[in-house]
Amino acid sequence: MPQVKVIQPISEQSKKLRVAAYARVSSDSADQLNSFATQVDYYTGYIQSKDEWEFAGLYADEAISGITADKRSDFQRLLADCHAGKIDRILVKSISRFARNTLDCIQTVRELKRLNIPVEFEKENIDTGSMGSEMLLSILGAAAQEESLSISKNLKWNYRHRMKNGDFTTHIAPFGYSYKSKTLVPNPNEVPIIEFIFNSYLSGKSLSEIAKELTQNEKPITSEKHSEWNRTSIQYILTNEKYVGDSLVQKRFTPDELPLKKIRNVGQLPRYYIRNSHPAIISREIFEAVQVLLQQKTISKSTVSSYPLSQIVKCGACGSTFHRRIQKGIVRWSCYKHLQDKDLCPMGIVQEYEIYQGFLKVHNKLLDNRDSILKVMLNQLLELQTKVTFARPDIVALNEKIADLVKQNHSLARLQAKGYIDSVIFIERSNGNNQRIERMRRELRQLQGPDELSSLIDSTTLLMDLLDKASPLLEFEPSIFKIMVKEIVVYPEKFRFYLNNNLALDEGRCLR
Repeated sequence: MPQVKVIQPISEQSKKLRVAAYARVSSDSADQLNSFATQVDYYTGYIQSKDEWEFAGLYADEAISGITADKRSDFQRLLADCHAGKIDRILVKSISRFARNTLDCIQTVRELKRLNIPVEFEKENIDTGSMGSEMLLSILGAAAQEESLSISKNLKWNYRHRMKNGDFTTHIAPFGYSYKSKTLVPNPNEVPIIEFIFNSYLSGKSLSEIAKELTQNEKPITSEKHSEWNRTSIQYILTNEKYVGDSLVQKRFTPDELPLKKIRNVGQLPRYYIRNSHPAIISREIFEAVQVLLQQKTISKSTVSSYPLSQIVKCGACGSTFHRRIQKGIVRWSCYKHLQDKDLCPMGIVQEYEIYQGFLKVHNKLLDNRDSILKVMLNQLLELQTKVTFARPDIVALNEKIADLVKQNHSLARLQAKGYIDSVIFIERSNGNNQRIERMRRELRQLQGPDELSSLIDSTTLLMDLLDKASPLLEFEPSIFKIMVKEIVVYPEKFRFYLNNNLALDEGRCLR
């Protein structure tokens, strides 16, 4: 008779859970930093005190708004490590520390539940691994969201009160200035470049010529948005009132609704012009002369290219630009080479009405199918961005250095809390680490963008926002057209519309 030996299964209890914690403080005040150090000390000790748990790290973001999740680098690193299978459980002090946006909160919890990773919220006594209480989570998340909106309103009231009194100064120094002693101070290394830009424009040089000359002379531009000089950066400087010593404040504002994103103030709220708010670099005479010249050139340019289709309709046969003509009261667009000689290009004339009708069809089809086209495209772009980011050794190395410095700060906090080092040494070393962390994060932002992929993501998001608020178009609307379309290529049997996010959509021509 065969002998059977029973091999007992390995108990799940013998497998230690890899537990991580997430902490966040929303202010850079000393009290909050102490609170941050306390969270670090508490969670490190708490996790390591559990025999069945294994400490998987503490992820922490300091002095960054919790309104949206995408601004928190350590939060994103936590999610990336969850997807990589490095974490089994997450501890958080409260929902408001985890997310102050209900949608972000619910989506992140659902994402983690799909990965079998529960989140424990200590303050609310919620464990998502054993709850059917997503409704409760939603309610509490909404309460945290209201708290965030209230804080935002209070801050905005304070800012606007200071604007009215004329004592509001931006904390962001434009090129040419440094921020010192709560005011803008001319930067002696950058002032000559500002003077060169204004004088060059008055002497007749174009924006592109000035940018090219600065780049060739290796004049650096200290801006996170631009890695080199271009038309946009030159125009921004020439039109910025900061250089004449004034400040126009509340150019942008944050509406009292989520998502809390700044939008351009085009008359929704009052703006405040504060004269002599800081030392000037450029005289008022030079600044005003430049504004007059800019306006003259804008008017001159608009008379040449004032039609929605100007410069963007291309020939699919030869690549030439289409030009506008009126024959017998009918507006037509023709290939430039075809106009010169029909033998140079066989592409026929296109009526403007036909192109407009093609756009209406493209807009309305995209409106009906935006989720299956734009949403899918956006998800693919975001996934690709994540893969590209974590595939780059330089970015991975910087993230590791930042994580190491954060851990050093955690260790320092524990040692200081237990009295092993005095406060002076703790503050000195922590401040040094924080400065290195901030420098590395700036370097990280420069490495990560701006790039073509980020631009495509922004353009796709803009299109989705536009269509979410849109209704079917019955007649051509130039403003919507300009936001959506970058180029149109004309073929004998169809139009190809290239949208601003590089998405190409074909629409058949109504040939007669």
